[in-house]
Amino acid sequence: MLKGDIIKGYKILKDFTTAGGGLSKWTFAQKNGKEYFMKEFLYPKYPTKNAPGSPETKARKLKACENFERHHKSLMLEINEKCGSGGNLVFTVDFFRSESKYYKVTEKVDVASLSIREISSLPLSSRVLILKTICHSLNVLHKAGIVHGDLKPDNILIKETKTHNYTAKLIDFDNSYFSGNPPEIIEELVGDMVFYSPELAGYIQEDTRIQGKDLTTLSDVFALGLLFCLYLKGSLPEFDQEKYHYACVAVRNGVRLVSAYSDLPPELNALIEKMLISDYTKRPTVAEIFDGLKSLNIQEDEDKTPTHPLNKALLKGGLSSKTKESPLESSEDPPPLTPSQGGLRGKGLNIGKK
Repeated sequence: MLKGDIIKGYKILKDFTTAGGGLSKWTFAQKNGKEYFMKEFLYPKYPTKNAPGSPETKARKLKACENFERHHKSLMLEINEKCGSGGNLVFTVDFFRSESKYYKVTEKVDVASLSIREISSLPLSSRVLILKTICHSLNVLHKAGIVHGDLKPDNILIKETKTHNYTAKLIDFDNSYFSGNPPEIIEELVGDMVFYSPELAGYIQEDTRIQGKDLTTLSDVFALGLLFCLYLKGSLPEFDQEKYHYACVAVRNGVRLVSAYSDLPPELNALIEKMLISDYTKRPTVAEIFDGLKSLNIQEDEDKTPTHPLNKALLKGGLSSKTKESPLESSEDPPPLTPSQGGLRGKGLNIGKK
């Protein structure tokens, strides 16, 4: 598809690009006067009538496509119906196949151009506000029994409000799955190794001690703990990166990730450490993490933050099960979808075994 082409009523506004797209290509498209973000999946490809290959090969490809369609449509239905509409989740508005290729369409949103370093330099109350909005979005997803599966900065959009505060939106559910029920084909578990949980790493390495039932919403909590470190301090917790390469490998080998930032409240350091422990059953839920953030005493830092109804609600309020009922909703236009990294296929990577 090229600029100017029309597919399922969407007019392509620019040529598809793989820049930052991981295992997909992306572009912007227009339909009924509204612009959207469109992703073209590079895999799988539907075996059309004239496609090359033996009947056996086509049958195998067809089965993979049927599984792919069923997975994405069921997630789309579950997220859109159970999580409400609007708010801080960027929903899939369309998913379809055209000839041999699959496409996903979401709203087009705009983001603030803040680096991790710049975020970590904001007043503490501003950083906590960002963390709360992330927790809220993730909690909505987890209440629907869905694991995001690819939490990382690329999949979190930072939005600047009119009062120059920052909130966050959660995007890209391509790697999501129902809690305790990951894809049967291990190669379909795609993500960024930097943010893998220990149990996800073990599952991909086919450690018999780790079963599909162990890949729950608490796997996201480990990734969230790493994100907390990045947004609060600008770096991951310390471990021997030459020896282990990734945090999940270090933890699987008995390393305890310590959060001992002297300029953060002790309660916040303790909360991060609990998020990063090896035994997922002992990690806090996202709702508990939100409550921990809400209980922090950051009044002095809070005074530096412009008051805004949205921010007041977040600093003092709790979580609701429906996004549309949430104090996180803003009347402002939602922030922009930037192409997320598709990540790495984990099975072929040397991530170590405990």
